[in-house]
Amino acid sequence: MKKSFALAAALLVCATAPALAQEKATLRLNWLIYGFHTPFHLGVENGYYKAEGIDLEIGEGKGSASTVQVTGAKGDTFGLSDGASIINGITKGAPIMAVMGIMNSTPFAVILREDANVKTPKDLEGKTIAATAGEAGLTIMPALIKANKLNEAKINFLRVDGATKLVATLEKRADGMLGGSENQPFILEQRGLKTTVLNYADFGVNTMGLAIHVHQDTLKAKPKLVEGFIKATQKAFADAEKNPAAAIAAGLKVKPDMDKEMALKQLNAGLKLVRSRSAPAAPIGQMQAGDWEQTLSLMAEYQELKTDLKANAFYTNAYLPK
Repeated sequence: MKKSFALAAALLVCATAPALAQEKATLRLNWLIYGFHTPFHLGVENGYYKAEGIDLEIGEGKGSASTVQVTGAKGDTFGLSDGASIINGITKGAPIMAVMGIMNSTPFAVILREDANVKTPKDLEGKTIAATAGEAGLTIMPALIKANKLNEAKINFLRVDGATKLVATLEKRADGMLGGSENQPFILEQRGLKTTVLNYADFGVNTMGLAIHVHQDTLKAKPKLVEGFIKATQKAFADAEKNPAAAIAAGLKVKPDMDKEMALKQLNAGLKLVRSRSAPAAPIGQMQAGDWEQTLSLMAEYQELKTDLKANAFYTNAYLPK
């Protein structure tokens, strides 16, 4: 009888206890939703953000640089942008800080036709690669060439726009193209072309991929909000690693016209980039000084970045769960 009374009392307390107050917050993605973004929606669906007192709204983006600008102007609470855009933004005065690495290995890659018989960077000599003028993968391509002691004069670049890169590769006007390892290979595969992917990070050239950034004022005024967001996002991506299909299902509820099969392939490829090559056992979200330092170095050498700021001016791991 006493046990029954105690149980009833406990249930009554749970039923009448006030729910954790919810603070509205927004996350601006770097681009239109695709497979790798879906863990965020899984976190919302599973209640991980609400458990941290966060009523999260997720919005699509218009590019990493745009997301940096919006977050720097306090238009959104959290932003998702690539490391280079975060560095460029901060050096130009954007009062933001990266607080969580979502993609700590760069997605930059040379994506080649399988019948081009390219197995290593050395095999790129004598090949034609489609690329878009100004794209980040092209501007730091000399670093890949240098790291692997290639003869740059023997690599031909076909300068075309983004859409034409795919067409040129499909039509054999190019042996391959520059792009992201978590996206373009699956577009080509969908069109019947088997590919070989050479990831920059596997051959000595890594830059920070995607990272969560916030306004400096948010860090000062609402550190618990930032910590809660990171904790919930860690859970969401851990779930996605265990069950990628569940993340895709959550994403499809938000964007029903997303190609389910391609989105799943994009997610699985992107999840391989979550941790840095230099720290494969690190917790989800932890960033490595070396990756930011190499990104800064490459931008200074190949993208004319001019700054005296050190790597720790752009990122911090201080808000990750201890």
